[in-house]
Amino acid sequence: MKKRTFVYKILIFISLLSFAPASLHANNEHASTTEYNKKYTFTTNWFTHKIPAWAKLLKELKGKPDINYLEIGTFEGRSALWMLENIATHPTAKITIIDAFQENTYRTFTANINLSDEANKFKILIGLSAEKIKEVPFNSIDLSYIDGSGKGIVMLSDLVSTWNLTKVNGIIICNRYPLNAGLRKDLELQPNDPGPHEAIDAFVKLYKPYIKVLAFEDNQVIVQKIRQ
Repeated sequence: MKKRTFVYKILIFISLLSFAPASLHANNEHASTTEYNKKYTFTTNWFTHKIPAWAKLLKELKGKPDINYLEIGTFEGRSALWMLENIATHPTAKITIIDAFQENTYRTFTANINLSDEANKFKILIGLSAEKIKEVPFNSIDLSYIDGSGKGIVMLSDLVSTWNLTKVNGIIICNRYPLNAGLRKDLELQPNDPGPHEAIDAFVKLYKPYIKVLAFEDNQVIVQKIRQ
């Protein structure tokens, strides 16, 4: 009996060892800063798979003076910091962030921004996008990324408001959520809320004469404003 118990303990130990590397890899993947110049602090990674598409589509904006970038929903700043290091690289480039921020997330975000040594490029507007976007000047934005609320009506409002702020030939990137049951629950969507997926579809359809679709993928849509 003692021998059998000992064998069971050995098997459990081996099993735990076999799971440990995968768990460690997952944590490292979420915290990875391999795409960045600085060792920022991240706990999640919903962004780096987008980098190849962004780098290709935004290369003409890289290093241009007076670029104004708007980001709605930044969390810990992973996408904003990539933009800072790879596109908004000119000293005159500016980045406007709109986010309601939870306390812990805000501390991580501000620590990352300070670590970048370019905090002077950032304007941070804390609050809901429907209100804070009113503080962004009309016709001032060259490039934007909308990744805020998952509620369909808020997503549509953010898209329309951002389009009004965007210069002709400016680019709007919008995160496009697949509406599986788990994500609907995480976003706290009501059963009758169509969610961001349908809101983006409605925007693209309504603004079709005024935009050019640059990319339409499972998790994002990228459009260019071609006329006022």
